[in-house]
Amino acid sequence: MDAVVWVSLSGLLLLMFVLPQSFAELKFPFLTAVLAAVFVDALSGRWRVEISVVTYYLCFCLLALAWCMIGLLRGNPAIAIVEAMRVYVVFMLIYFGLTLCISNLSYQRYADRLIAYASLCIGVTTLYALADHVYGLGWLSQAVKDELFMQVGVHSGYTQMNTVNIGMLVFIVPYLFSRVLSAPRTSRLLFFALLVGLLSALLASRRAVLVLFLVTPALVFGVALLSGRLTRRCYRACAAFYALAAVVVLGSGVLFGLGDLGFLEGFLGRLGSAFDGSPDAPRPAQHAALLAGFEDHYLLGTGFGGVASVLRSEERPWTYELTYSRLLFNSGLIGVLLLGGLLGAYFIAALRKLRTSVHAELYIALLCGFVAMLIAAASNPYLSSFDFVFAFSIIPLILNSKDLSERADKRARKSAV
Repeated sequence: MDAVVWVSLSGLLLLMFVLPQSFAELKFPFLTAVLAAVFVDALSGRWRVEISVVTYYLCFCLLALAWCMIGLLRGNPAIAIVEAMRVYVVFMLIYFGLTLCISNLSYQRYADRLIAYASLCIGVTTLYALADHVYGLGWLSQAVKDELFMQVGVHSGYTQMNTVNIGMLVFIVPYLFSRVLSAPRTSRLLFFALLVGLLSALLASRRAVLVLFLVTPALVFGVALLSGRLTRRCYRACAAFYALAAVVVLGSGVLFGLGDLGFLEGFLGRLGSAFDGSPDAPRPAQHAALLAGFEDHYLLGTGFGGVASVLRSEERPWTYELTYSRLLFNSGLIGVLLLGGLLGAYFIAALRKLRTSVHAELYIALLCGFVAMLIAAASNPYLSSFDFVFAFSIIPLILNSKDLSERADKRARKSAV
């Protein structure tokens, strides 16, 4: 039974990381097998369930249901409210089962390899997409390309891709980099997978991933410091990275001024466009419209399904790229405070667990990946699909994990000897 659960769970997680928002028919059998195992083992009482984890999912779902009701009372589109219930209630209940399954298994030994393999698979997909665009390989049918949203553009000085799995690098790259910075030993597999993930982000011109890569050492330092697990090696690695980054930036600036790096002008222009604050740009226009709508319903918001004066999509007018502007618009001050308080309280609880955990370095990487996804969601609607809302289950996963404190782990090793 355990072997079936491991195979099903590994297959499901790998498909979620490599093929997010696509090929649901491939994931469904794995998901069914895992949830069936959760049901059987829950009835037998084998698995450990922290009451705080049950409370977390209960509060999250109740908040989502409350703002679905507000949206219904305000006359928002029914399809938008149903979609919100599906993502933030049904999917979260499914993740509750997955969290129980993963946290009651010894996933700590396999997490690094699974995420590293996912990065390598994304790298293969990215390289194939570019090669197929340039050389017309034709190894995949058009139906598969459409499912992967495999769109490639070759521009002056840079390439751009929109394959569905590139977005998952906003979690994978910070996680892998955190492990490289904080782990006692640097795994060659993790280091190689990190390089492949960065190469994929560069080829796709995914600016959010590159920014998060630069921010990750600060996240590692902050999480390690707050949890009391800041080691000398981690501190030196973070400081060395930023020192090296400063040298590279200064050197590149000098060379660019001399005209020796003119070939990078297109790529740098692409990166700089991420900070375009022009009112005519799509995101600033959405932000202004959402804030204007928030002022009309500043306490409770519009509820799920609210539509602002600026539309991003004619087919789904309630969707916007700016997650937090939309959150403020939909849920108002009360909803933002309640959700922020819930996530903040449980984040602090996770930091407390790190203080004595023998798996502290792994949990630091998971928390850094969680924060990175929250940062990336500011300008991208990542947290609105099944494969990406796993971010909200990272904290309960840590809290419900079977774990030994360092003191208990030492006692166990001595007794084994």
